Amino acid sequence: MNSRSREESKKLKAISQKGIGFLLIAFNFLILSSFNISSRYYNQTASDFFASGLADKTLNVNSANPELLNATVFHAINLLREKKGRTAFEYSDELYKMSKEYMDKMEKKKFTDPEAIQKRYAKVMLNDAKTKGFKGTLVNMNAIEYEAIDYNGKEFFYNRKDSTTALHLFYGKPPVKNEKKPERDSIACYTYKTFADALIEELVKSDKQKITTSKAYRFSACVLQWDYSTLYKKRIPKIKLMQVAGGFQTDLMEEDLDEK
Repeated sequence: MNSRSREESKKLKAISQKGIGFLLIAFNFLILSSFNISSRYYNQTASDFFASGLADKTLNVNSANPELLNATVFHAINLLREKKGRTAFEYSDELYKMSKEYMDKMEKKKFTDPEAIQKRYAKVMLNDAKTKGFKGTLVNMNAIEYEAIDYNGKEFFYNRKDSTTALHLFYGKPPVKNEKKPERDSIACYTYKTFADALIEELVKSDKQKITTSKAYRFSACVLQWDYSTLYKKRIPKIKLMQVAGGFQTDLMEEDLDEK
């Protein structure tokens, strides 16, 4: 068993010891996110991808498809770029490998301070990209975490007796015995598309270097992964995003001149 397999086994063991009900999805993400099957989702425009209806599926925490989630966020970013008058990102397999590698590094740091880790990696990102075959001269990244379900921030509880929802999470307080109106509203799941839209809205706010919408960056890839510490029945599950973008330093210089 290699070091990466041992690391993933430790994650799964830790999850099971906490009594997490989402063990299956954690396993699926660990297995599926180890592969990069790009042709099915990336050899098309963002408009064509969303017209296919794939992203309209419910983002169910018990059966999520990480490959589809990565692609949905990638194409949603390109829709935003089109609205801003920017050329769509071209998917880069080299930058995907970097995204996955950096996600693994941040996982070891518990993803507690993505901005600080971004600054630390800034000095080595270009060299890392070149070793993977990237031909550009500019590389940067974004890293954020966002809630994986459509949660409005209000009080909620876990109903272990519920068998009608995926998460068994409901707003309000648990009903008491003989309560006249014991019904509670469940916390709704996103679709892949609505999650991507909400995530990107947050990404734009945190993207201080404007990587997402800068015309200096031509290539990109992203990796999303569950925050395993949130996969517990009484917590709101969250998903982490690692986006790496690359381009050419001359384009960045031209962009700086255009803004002056």
